[in-house]
Amino acid sequence: MSGIPSPRASKAPNKANTHADTLKENQILGWRKETLNNVHSFDGDIDAYLLTFLSLQTPYTADIGADVLNMASEFKLTEGQEKASYTPLLEMFTALVAGFPADRRPSFYGGYEQLIRFPFRKFAFCHHKSKPDLAVSWPGDVLPLHEKIKHPHWCQFLMAIEVKDLSSKDPFKMIRKNRKMVSADCIDKLVQLAANARNLIFAHGLLAAFTLGVYGEVVHIVRFDHACAVASPPVNIKTEEGLRAIQEFFWRFVHPWEGGPGAVVGADPTVRHLTTDDREWLKEHLGSEEETLLRGIDLAEACWVKVWDAAGKSAVFVLFELLDVNARLFSRSTMVWSGVEDTRFHLRGGSEPPQAAEDAHDESKGQPDVVLRIIKDAWRQCYARTAEIEFYNRMNKVLLNAEDLIGLPQLVHGCDMGVRDVKRWLAASKGETWEGEDDLLGMADPAGSEASECSDGLLSQFSPAPTSPPLSVFTELEEDSDIAKPPTIDKGHSPIFPVPMHQTHSWRLAVGPKMRARERSHMRIVTDTVGRPLMRFRNTKELVTAMYDAIRGHRSLKEHCGILHRDISSGNILIVERQPPERVACSGILHDYDYSSMTQNPPGPRPTYQALRLLPIPDCPPLSTPHKPENATELKERTASGTYFFMAIELLNPEAADVIHSTHHDLESFIWVLVWIVLRHTAHDHWRKTEACSATFIYGDNDIAKSVKHDWVTARSIKPLTIEKNAPLTNLLSGLHGLLYTAIYLSLEMKCTLTYDTVLAVFESAIARNDWPLDDAAIPFVPPKPNLAKSIDRPNLAKPTHKQKKRTRTRFEDEDEETDEVLSTNEDAGTVAYQALPSSTGTGSRAGKKQRNNKGAAVPSTGDGAGSSRAVRRSVRGTAGSSNVSQGGSNAAGSSKATGGSNTAGARSRKTAALPKRAKKA
Repeated sequence: MSGIPSPRASKAPNKANTHADTLKENQILGWRKETLNNVHSFDGDIDAYLLTFLSLQTPYTADIGADVLNMASEFKLTEGQEKASYTPLLEMFTALVAGFPADRRPSFYGGYEQLIRFPFRKFAFCHHKSKPDLAVSWPGDVLPLHEKIKHPHWCQFLMAIEVKDLSSKDPFKMIRKNRKMVSADCIDKLVQLAANARNLIFAHGLLAAFTLGVYGEVVHIVRFDHACAVASPPVNIKTEEGLRAIQEFFWRFVHPWEGGPGAVVGADPTVRHLTTDDREWLKEHLGSEEETLLRGIDLAEACWVKVWDAAGKSAVFVLFELLDVNARLFSRSTMVWSGVEDTRFHLRGGSEPPQAAEDAHDESKGQPDVVLRIIKDAWRQCYARTAEIEFYNRMNKVLLNAEDLIGLPQLVHGCDMGVRDVKRWLAASKGETWEGEDDLLGMADPAGSEASECSDGLLSQFSPAPTSPPLSVFTELEEDSDIAKPPTIDKGHSPIFPVPMHQTHSWRLAVGPKMRARERSHMRIVTDTVGRPLMRFRNTKELVTAMYDAIRGHRSLKEHCGILHRDISSGNILIVERQPPERVACSGILHDYDYSSMTQNPPGPRPTYQALRLLPIPDCPPLSTPHKPENATELKERTASGTYFFMAIELLNPEAADVIHSTHHDLESFIWVLVWIVLRHTAHDHWRKTEACSATFIYGDNDIAKSVKHDWVTARSIKPLTIEKNAPLTNLLSGLHGLLYTAIYLSLEMKCTLTYDTVLAVFESAIARNDWPLDDAAIPFVPPKPNLAKSIDRPNLAKPTHKQKKRTRTRFEDEDEETDEVLSTNEDAGTVAYQALPSSTGTGSRAGKKQRNNKGAAVPSTGDGAGSSRAVRRSVRGTAGSSNVSQGGSNAAGSSKATGGSNTAGARSRKTAALPKRAKKA
């Protein structure tokens, strides 16, 4: 990890098994905050916008016909008559592209009032459906203009168009005027565009997606990638100049630099959907395992991808099952797939098919029928983090002993696609031959670019010693960096080559070169071990053994490689399904090193066991930052202490500003992961039943989250957790609880008690028992009934008295009391959190914080925070009120405040505290 780890920063729960907890209403809050902070307007005219973001070889030659001008003159949007404009717009756009070649001509679809789910069925329940007003097809495809598709899917579309009836509803105009004072309605219009772009990007594996926003007579083109969105200046659809700009946009969109007919700007040339031949080959390749591996799999969601390694060798994989996805748009957007190598292809510069794949059906060698791989696709922050591939490279160099690889995956193939793409662009800009099949110079076909806007002397400009430097978007790499310099575009000129697409450049283009720290780089890596999530354990001994092996892997990383994981979570530990036969068998693996840190050099030879006990290896000092951002405080996700729910108590302490994330913090996170799984998927005797997990793991407020975890460990009023008919697991939890109790309650340094030896010893003692049940598979998680949400002000782990129960029941039955707490309905994928939405009254706010009124304007908080500080430090037997705000919302402190400013604890202000109203759907 580059830079000093920040104890306060944390990773949001984005994985499917945690992120899905927030209901759709709460996800809207996250969408609003994230979208508002990452949408920008382009500082230039429409010509400069098109030249910057949509480079092309084929010149724009289409004409605006008289029929289009007539349509535009008759086009009129009336207030409240938005739907009446859909058909005229469809006909106008269709006429604009009528002169395009048939194989590059898009068609338009009026899909309004039709809900389209998230592109991947397995994860659709986690995300709200969207309803684009209009949609645009792939080039060459013909969609019905006036009829409805029975079951529309995002795979059928490449662009979405949102329409509003008045130009006064243009959100980009409001943002340019005053971003801080925009209303919620304005932000929701941006969210519509962003949600559509997110779905398009995930459906097709796009590097960037374009959407159109039509607001009365005003049109904006908006380009989205995983860093931010950049909107064009407004154009008037009723003028010839505006129509020409829209027509040129469509022309450029379907005439990208890379790819022939059917390709578009923003598409990833290394990804495509499976063809009929691909599907037949896959089924044949899977052989006898086809029925098992493809059961419940929709191959329409599968894809074909190309991967390079550090040496420039390429391989092709068919990805058929999506295992996990982080569906946030402006984020790492990690996707984890299960797939097989496509042995039909031996690409130029690619590697020979691996021996394991050649021998896949050789029964005499004892090989499995199919060699499965895990393929991870993610967008890392360029400056904030060491590339994950670097951790794997060190592991491959250092961990040569098979025993040391227990609990760890091994790299098979992969590279940082963004770094590779920048180097490819630089080679072309200098006239150098690129050693690969995707040489940009080779794509500059003189015949095809004969009349191009940049065809005059095109190839001569790339001679080794040009007389003048070519006009380019990126002239060189920044010193000692894999980040390209920000582009320089002169009005009326076009970059010769498209900007590198596997590494974002949108922040620098929209805001300036100082924002380069917010850019992201595309990574694709392939590992050798296939696993399933912890929450799908077949018996509890398998669960415990998998976690034991993951801790062993964590130890190997730390002691041999100088790597500290720093993101122990339920999603980053997998139960091994299959691994290469040459590997030492293990039950679980620890993966995902996006948030890891490592020493500048490996620690060296491993000390003896006795030396380890006397002289423990120090924690990993972070790598020095090669390029520190100008303003590190504005660097999103610069550092992290792990997935929030599983963070160590010490890292949640708001007073521990100088705490460095260390080994004992990760070991504590392993314990919290086990508690999380047990509370959700076993027959335990916790009195809160299905509410136990949400009462123990709080998201959004460090004070409350720390206090509740501390109560779990130290409060005497909590009955020790017992697992029904499972003495080994009960004793294991008791032993781990004892380690935490000694470390926290007795105020000892946790690193003195939470060590590899002490934690592993407790696991080993439990695993060695012979009375483990064999038929206690994971119980599907059933969320509590929504009406129980009204009962919670602050998660109280102590069992209530009879009098408390009576008061609780009274509040359950009080139908006049208005609350906005919502509950997750995810069956087995997320925590059931009571999520309070932001209020205009300042309820539960801290001193100095601002909240927004119901019109979106910022207003000062009414509270001084004193009651909050006292409430969160109460004993577990207390009843201080709390609000757990979902991602994107305000973090409420421990106590509720009346609108009059009086300081009252939650139990005493149950009736008088101002409760926020339920958020309106976007």
